[in-house]
Amino acid sequence: MSKHQNSSAINSRLPVQIDPIRLAAARQQLYGEIKISRFERLSELLTSSEGVVKVQFDFDVDIGNVHSGKVHCVTGSLVAELSLCCQRCLQPMKWSLNTKVALAFVEHEHQIDELVVGYEPYLIESTPLMLNDMIEDEILLALPQVPMHDESVCKPAVKVNRSAEQVEVQDNTSQATAKRKNPFAVLADIKPDSKE
Repeated sequence: MSKHQNSSAINSRLPVQIDPIRLAAARQQLYGEIKISRFERLSELLTSSEGVVKVQFDFDVDIGNVHSGKVHCVTGSLVAELSLCCQRCLQPMKWSLNTKVALAFVEHEHQIDELVVGYEPYLIESTPLMLNDMIEDEILLALPQVPMHDESVCKPAVKVNRSAEQVEVQDNTSQATAKRKNPFAVLADIKPDSKE
């Protein structure tokens, strides 16, 4: 039997704003989909904002996992197919987001020290919370720092190596030298013929 079987559930339609403490106290579930295009900060990092993020959240009250009292928390998952920019070939690449969420809601920073392992603290600065902001924060934290295709799939967009830079410098130097008039060029005209 699921611990949430008797809890009230909000399904399919996700609310814009939430009171996480109330949701946790009522042991509610949220699940549904949000268009990727609704995440402004995330969209700036993507090559395409098409698609959706699938959200599954279980709000609960965890007792015994803190040094004093109880913690209001949410666990769940975020799933999506994101289009990132490969930092090797600079072409779009598909990246599967499938991240687990385990957040403990705290209202004061000193409560963070009371948390035991298992949850990441989420500081509530005001209620209600914008659900999109909370979800977007979790997605941004899950993104790879340097997204890249497998080496067998792509090649660097710009080949940069030290020898190429040196050749370019030499070419530039040669061109600059050629533009200056050689002071000894006059001597070539008065040089005696070696056959004489």
